[in-house]
Amino acid sequence: MRSYRILLLRKFPENPTLGFYRHPKLPSSLLGRTLVRFLHVTSPADVVAFYYHERLLRSYEILFTDTHVYDKVAYYPLEDIRGVRRNGRQLVLEISQVGRVVTHLMEVGTPLAAELMERVFELIVRAPKEDAIEKVIQMRAGLNTASIQWLELRDEILRTIDLLHDKYQEGKLSLLEYEMLREDLLRRLL
Repeated sequence: MRSYRILLLRKFPENPTLGFYRHPKLPSSLLGRTLVRFLHVTSPADVVAFYYHERLLRSYEILFTDTHVYDKVAYYPLEDIRGVRRNGRQLVLEISQVGRVVTHLMEVGTPLAAELMERVFELIVRAPKEDAIEKVIQMRAGLNTASIQWLELRDEILRTIDLLHDKYQEGKLSLLEYEMLREDLLRRLL
């Protein structure tokens, strides 16, 4: 199972005011109360990061180990998460299980916390898989520096075009602006 420990240690927000904690600054009393609810996490040392928000008569907890994410309802391997979208204070996770994608509704205490948690899940979804990294290294082994630079430029341009398309879909760019910017970017590859 793939470990996301380094990604979580680098990218998980650390803001106790909003309820975000990460290793090594995990408050032991809060973590101890939270671990009672998660039977599959056997030791506090397994916890890399967690979110805790308490409201009147209700608390929201999301716990991350290096390989899994847990909430009050279920737990899933991080490598099986295929997508995430935010709906107010809720996150809808798309999870690959037994060859099909299922959705899981995850409750988060505040809209701002949901936005931050959505970013964390997006990083997890976009994290390159280890076998893909090895494949890229093998493919680049026989290329010269100019070819590698061109491939990196191509990849960056394609990512930028995807971002522009998202802006078009959100209504922040007109179709004409999108097409002009896309054509300008594609001309750089020639």
